[in-house]
Amino acid sequence: MSEGSPFKDAYNPATMPTSSLGSVTAVWYRRPWFLITATIVLIVGVSIISDLPRPMSKADDAKAQLISVKEINTDLKPCVYAIKESFNFYRQSVAGALTGDRPRIVKSYLVNDVNTCSGASGQTDQLVNSIQIVQTNAGKQIGKALYSVETWVTIDAYHAILDIQTLVEHPKDIAALKDLAKEQRLLTQVRQSAFASVDAANAILGTQIPYPILPLLAPLPSA
Repeated sequence: MSEGSPFKDAYNPATMPTSSLGSVTAVWYRRPWFLITATIVLIVGVSIISDLPRPMSKADDAKAQLISVKEINTDLKPCVYAIKESFNFYRQSVAGALTGDRPRIVKSYLVNDVNTCSGASGQTDQLVNSIQIVQTNAGKQIGKALYSVETWVTIDAYHAILDIQTLVEHPKDIAALKDLAKEQRLLTQVRQSAFASVDAANAILGTQIPYPILPLLAPLPSA
């Protein structure tokens, strides 16, 4: 522009009065782009904070673990009944009490008992696949107890009943006798392991969550 241009100092802050300068300088925090951005940031921030894990109180933790153990016991009941029944049948067999039509009836019951403790059983499937445990420190111990219960049901009880099936028909089967003795020991050991895990959870929580309803099975007689 020439020195005589009337526009020379039109937007020179040094020569403009304060009121004029304020009128041409936009307030940045009132601009639409800023307001929209700030709103988005606020929404995202609130969402992130609400999604952060919150520490669980001991009372809530204990309540959650108690619910899990109750679910375990509900799903455990059918196999507990089956193993007790099959052990009773074996005692009758060793004592020579299975006479007349009883062996045929017992064999059919033992088939049901095997199926009850197998992974194909509805209750056992729920025990293995459906129980969700809150993974606190105490919950990890209850998870160990659940694993012990699953082992007790689907491996040790299941195989013990299979052995009894064999021994009812063939009382002197050496392999079945040895395996049944082994499974009896494992049923006791795994039960103790499950109880120890619940004890560890109770020590963390300062509560008395009950044990899984795994029975202490009396040793079976020799054939």
